[in-house]
Amino acid sequence: MRPKGLFNRVKNKPTRRRFLVSTIRKDEDAFETAVFVANFFYMPRSLSRPDLAIVTRDKDEAWELHYKLTVRLTQEHPIRVMQDYLEPSPAEPAQD
Repeated sequence: MRPKGLFNRVKNKPTRRRFLVSTIRKDEDAFETAVFVANFFYMPRSLSRPDLAIVTRDKDEAWELHYKLTVRLTQEHPIRVMQDYLEPSPAEPAQD
């Protein structure tokens, strides 16, 4: 059976908050990596609305992003990590 995705439970060291990082296959050529704020038992507060969702087109890119988010959420402040992925990059012009 082909693996359909990745799933990690993360406890942030600076804030002691808990997160779920999940990567799933959306289509044949699309993957979605989502971060959910979780409670004490690592149950997401809202499964239908992730706090961060990033779509990628390549499996390797999606898995790399998944592990990068897992490590960053463990060590860095969560708000900073979320801001890095929510803000448009300087190379892309802002849409009016």
